[in-house]
Parts: sequence; structure tokens; C-alpha cells
Amino acid sequence: MHAHLTPVGSAGTSGTPSRSTDLDDDACPARPTLTPASPRTTVVGGGSPAAPAVSSPAAAFASAGRSAFSTAPAVDASAFDTVPDRRGTASLKWDFAAERGRPEDVLPLWVADMDHATAPAVTSALLWRTRHGIFGYSEPDDAYNAALTGWFSRRYGWRVEAAWNTVTPGVVPALALAVRALTAPGEAVLIEEPVYYPFREVVEDNGRTVAAVPLVRDADGVYRRDLAALEATIEATGSRLLLLCNPHNPVGRVWSRDELAALDEVAARHGVVVVADEIHADLALPGFATTPFASLSEQTAARTITCTSPSKSFNLAGLQVANILIADERLRGAFRRELAATGYSQPNVLGLTACRAAYEGGEAWLDALREHIAAARAHVEARLERIEGIEATPCEGTYLLWLDCSGFLEAAGLEPAELDDVMLHEAGLWLDDGRIFGAGGEGFTRINVACPRATLDAALDRLEAAVTAVTARAAEAARRGRVALSA
Repeated sequence: MHAHLTPVGSAGTSGTPSRSTDLDDDACPARPTLTPASPRTTVVGGGSPAAPAVSSPAAAFASAGRSAFSTAPAVDASAFDTVPDRRGTASLKWDFAAERGRPEDVLPLWVADMDHATAPAVTSALLWRTRHGIFGYSEPDDAYNAALTGWFSRRYGWRVEAAWNTVTPGVVPALALAVRALTAPGEAVLIEEPVYYPFREVVEDNGRTVAAVPLVRDADGVYRRDLAALEATIEATGSRLLLLCNPHNPVGRVWSRDELAALDEVAARHGVVVVADEIHADLALPGFATTPFASLSEQTAARTITCTSPSKSFNLAGLQVANILIADERLRGAFRRELAATGYSQPNVLGLTACRAAYEGGEAWLDALREHIAAARAHVEARLERIEGIEATPCEGTYLLWLDCSGFLEAAGLEPAELDDVMLHEAGLWLDDGRIFGAGGEGFTRINVACPRATLDAALDRLEAAVTAVTARAAEAARRGRVALSA
């Protein structure tokens, strides 16, 4: 079944977009071509023989001398501007506004999933796997491990071992597991705010204490790490665990190797273990490159838990697969014991299929996506020149832009606590309000630009109209006040 494509601004702008409900089997990709000498399936219990088939999905490709996972169709960059209809798919982003207290007709650019279909190589591999029709327990096999280690070797020059990996349903669960495995109730865990809000949640929800260290903005609006403040907080709290966001969500920094080395020196000196959330690592913008924290040295790797996943870069969050890389046997054992205590064992078989396909056949698609995101970011910056009081902070990675709305709030006479209400009810936009990211998030909002240009322009049109109207009302109120006083 294929979603009907509805341009933003048609029926979907003011209400629920129309959808196709027709099943079109012919439109689906064909089963892998078999060799002429395809074997036939034996019919259990007698009866007519089945149609030509193969005994397993792997055999279909082995007989043709190819792999479902290495298929890499030519990249069609224009596909990133195709507007999909995601309503009616149980999409958290598009189908649950009312349940989460938002207006039904709000335009959602909040949660970090993309309005782009995943890489064709992934879709092909999933179709290949689902046609097999058996979804029993599964484990990462040698081919999966080769895809995983090959990805980090090619993309980052980082040699990882398959034995380091533990598969979890996601990075956030892994953060919680690490907190429980490596700290005791009441102990402090370091985070750098503003930061992805589950960082604070996984600490506090597990009975630990947040030791927040503020990031600082320089004169150019670029966020930097305050190492002196970090060290002072370590000494004051005795914390021995740091949750690192690399690249950083929401401020968009791709920390440089020198910045990470400076952090590593402080962490090593104080015996701090670093849990590195590197889920956005693949989404460094062109011209930037993520340095995995553990890749700095063997000594650094021995003090690091690296949390990775293809879920952001290949839009696979719903398939729930993350690869948690831990070089040190003691840390790995502690983490795995905590995971075992939850009762979790075998991973989602389709998640494993998708991850392997992404890492074997999705590289060109990912690079095209990064170019698309860079163009979207530049487009937003250009449009914001017409919107008084809102500007994008410098961004080096992720598809999430951190918008500074302090100028608008000041001009409109509003408090930071009122910003999200303006976005929802004046602009009709569902964004992530900066306050949920902790200290330093006041007066900011986060917008997801991984969407077709038509969707992005619709959002920017709404934003511009709302800012203009609210600012004009504030100016008129101020003028009337001055007239009343002078009279």
C-alpha cells in the first residue's frame, strides 16, 4: 500500500488530507529475481507442488549472486521534496495532536523523525525479509556485525569490534541502563544544558541527582563547553558519570576533536565515565565530521559507553534498534547485567534487517540527505531575515534547528513561558519549546527541518504571519498607552 501524496496547502493544510485506500500490489517492488533453476518447495502432507520458490530469503539472493542488503539504487534527490501523507499511520508526529493537548490542525515539526521515506536499500531489504513471512527470535549474525563494523571504519576511521556491541531497543533506554548500571540511587550524574530532555529524565526517574553544567554562547552565538564549570561541578558533587550529546541536540554543535580531547582530559583526571549519545553522528552537515568520543584513544574507549543507532539518519525509530558499543569488559558486563534484569533479550528482527541494509547500501542516500538538510537549513536562515526577532543559532549537524526567539519576545512584550502558546495558537506550529531542554533554553524553540520544502515553507509562512501579527498588536497597544498617558 502506498501513501497518497498531498501537497501542503491543499486539503491537508486546513484539515485532514485525503488518502488513497487502494491496495496496489503491482506497485510494490518485485520479489528478487531467481535463477532459471530455482528449486521447488516440497508440499508437506502431499497435494499439488507449490509454485517455484526457494527455501529461504538468503537463498533467493545467493542463487543470483547478490545480496538484498547491498542493493543501492541511484539516489533521486527530488524524492526528499515529495510530500507524504502520514496521517492515519499511527504516527506520533502527525496523528496524536489532540491526545497531547495540541490543536488538530497544527503543523507538526517537533519530534525528531523525518518526513522522508527511508533509503531504498532499506525498503528493499525489509520487503525481502517480510516476504519470508517468519518472524521468530533473531540475533545479530556475522553479516550484521560486518555491516556494523564496516560502517564505523568507513565513515569514521574507527575500528570497533563486534564483541563490544549490545543491541537495545533505542538510545534513550540505553542511557537509562547506563545510569542504573554505573551509579547508585542519590548519586549525581553530569549533563550539559540545554540538552535533549530525556537526559534529565533518565537521571531523575531512576532516583539519581542531576548535576547540570551550562553550555555558554560566544559573541557569534556558537555554544561552547565551560570546562572550568564542569570541573568545579565534578569536584562539588563527586559525580563519576557524564552524559555527553555528540553531536549536540538541540544546539547543533558537532564537537571538534580538540574540544572532545579537552573534555576527555578532565574526565580522565577525575575518573569520570562518559556515556556518549551519538545517535546524530551520521548527520553532521557537509563540511563537518563527527568524531566518536571513544575513538580518541584506547584509554578513552575504556571509559566510554557509545550509544549509536541508524534511527535518526535513516528514519527507523519505529523499528527500535540501537547498537551500544562498549570496549571495556567490566563496563560492558555491568551494562549487560542491567539489560538482562529488564527481561529483554532478542532484538526486533526487522530492526536488525533495516540496520544492516542501511549500513551496507544506504551510504549514497545518506550523503544526499545531508545535502538536503543543509539546503533546508540555509533556506530557513534566508527566510528568517524577513521575520523580526527570530534567528537560527549556528548549526553544524542534525536536522534540528535551535531558534533564538528572544528578540521577538522582547518586541512583543512576552515572557519566555508564553512562547510555546504563540507557536501553537498564533502560528499553528507544533515545535519543541526551549524550556524543556533545561537551563538556557528559555526563549528558544526547536524546529525539525527534515521535511519537504513545501512543508517547510508552509511552516515559515505561518511563523512569519504570526510574528508580524503579534508584534503589531503589541506596538498598537503600546501606542494607545502612550496616547492615553499624554491625554
